[in-house]
Amino acid sequence: MRLQPLVAVLALVGLFAISVLAGYVGGQAFLTPSAPTPRPARSAPASPETITPAPAPSTPPDASSRSTPKPPDTTAPPEEPAAGPATPPGKPGRETGVLYRVQVGAYISRENAEARAAKLREEGFDAYVTQSGTLYKVQVGAFAIRENAERLAAQLKAAGYEVLIAP
Repeated sequence: MRLQPLVAVLALVGLFAISVLAGYVGGQAFLTPSAPTPRPARSAPASPETITPAPAPSTPPDASSRSTPKPPDTTAPPEEPAAGPATPPGKPGRETGVLYRVQVGAYISRENAEARAAKLREEGFDAYVTQSGTLYKVQVGAFAIRENAERLAAQLKAAGYEVLIAP
């Protein structure tokens, strides 16, 4: 049984179209960012409580050996409540659960946003696109500490981009 060349060409074109469609759908599913899951806030490390040992009972030097020794004091000193600020001192205003993202652009068109993100990825930045209302935002990074976001923003500015740090 011999296949007609036209049927063979149509079958190959059909398989090619199906593979392109499957690749497009798979790529869209892969590139569409999911909602970022919030990281649990880290609690401040508990400071070890300082327990002062009870003074050892001393016997006067003139006491004789016939005195009965006292049993050691087994009562524990009262515990001090572990009170302390929730944020480390010297870092006022640090909010827990806030992520700082460096925004490189906001576009009405998703294609324009994806193009900017692709350019940033080519330059070595881990860029992604998020949707906020009718805008598509191009962002890089998600940092719990603002200083880390500021360092990345400085790198992006040095590369010629205008940036905004968004909480």
